[in-house]
Amino acid sequence: MTTAAFQKVQKSIDISDFRAAMASHLKKAKSKPLVVSARRGGDSFVVLSVDAYNKLVEAWEDEMDAKELAHLRALQKGKKWVELKR
Repeated sequence: MTTAAFQKVQKSIDISDFRAAMASHLKKAKSKPLVVSARRGGDSFVVLSVDAYNKLVEAWEDEMDAKELAHLRALQKGKKWVELKR
């Protein structure tokens, strides 16, 4: 199981600042996600590395698999359950 340490993003960057120093901001996004604000009070977007995105998707898939397994086990309650050995 993959565990990813994601945390809330504190600071947002204005879109014009992001564009002006895009290379620098993208380099920073490799280590932690960035929030880019389109306008004051407008939409915000998260910029993160491909590796961070893949970890996030993997964690979500693991969570969904665990919920599905719990659901299937609940449906089989009272019936014989055979554990598979690895």
